[in-house]
Amino acid sequence: MQITLPNRFINASNLRPSEVSQDPRRDSFPAEELIIDARGTEFIRPAAVLWCVIYPLLARSQGRDCRFIVPENMGVCVYLQSLGLFDILGASGVQIDVRGIGRRVDSQVVLPLTGFSSQNEVEKLANSALDSLSRSHLGASNMHPFVSEVFAELGLNAVEHALSPIGAFGFIQFYEFQNGRRFLCGVADGGIGIRQSLEKNSGLKARIFYDWDAIELATRERISGTGSATRGIGLFGVAEDMRSPKHQLIIHSGIGRMEIRENLGSNATRTGLFPGTLAYASIPT
Repeated sequence: MQITLPNRFINASNLRPSEVSQDPRRDSFPAEELIIDARGTEFIRPAAVLWCVIYPLLARSQGRDCRFIVPENMGVCVYLQSLGLFDILGASGVQIDVRGIGRRVDSQVVLPLTGFSSQNEVEKLANSALDSLSRSHLGASNMHPFVSEVFAELGLNAVEHALSPIGAFGFIQFYEFQNGRRFLCGVADGGIGIRQSLEKNSGLKARIFYDWDAIELATRERISGTGSATRGIGLFGVAEDMRSPKHQLIIHSGIGRMEIRENLGSNATRTGLFPGTLAYASIPT
């Protein structure tokens, strides 16, 4: 099985549905080797990097052989190396050839791609990120605690609800776009997804038919698969914060995807598969 990554890889929605329709969380995932071919990729955004972690690691968790063919564009390779993608894949048994790819310390990577699976680990990473931001000259200092808190909320959601066989992965990066400078926080897991998580609450099951239904519900106040009246605050709070000017939150779970930002309706759409859940916050500074 081979998946060819696009020239400009922004997020999992850019992938060809015919290539990624197979779900690596399922026992029916093809037994042959998985090859992810990134040779033609000349531009990649951090949200797409999270797919590059989750998809092959899920295949490995199913006992499948996996090869990641790195981009021919050296600049993209160096970026992926600095973010930590190649180290994670290699440590998990994914075949990857990184000969000739230099390492650099990227001051804009506040927290490189890091795996976690517990509340304690999330809190330590959030505190470490805040310490790193406090020592840096990245963005406005009054935004540093907010960035750390957003990462913590997204990370806690992943470890509490995903039931992921590979844990969760996250990063924080300072990024300069054409329209301004931003902090990016991304968290992704290879777990059961938002729909199955909410369906554990019998009071919600009859209201959920699709992944996009579930995402819309999950961003409302006090909606939780636990059924507890004191839960369902974290993701709702992040979603509300992202309705501020120039903020953005993207949630992609299964075949549902939702974007939240100022003056945008809260309707999720059908899209290509992300096996698990990805949450990606873009915060201006």
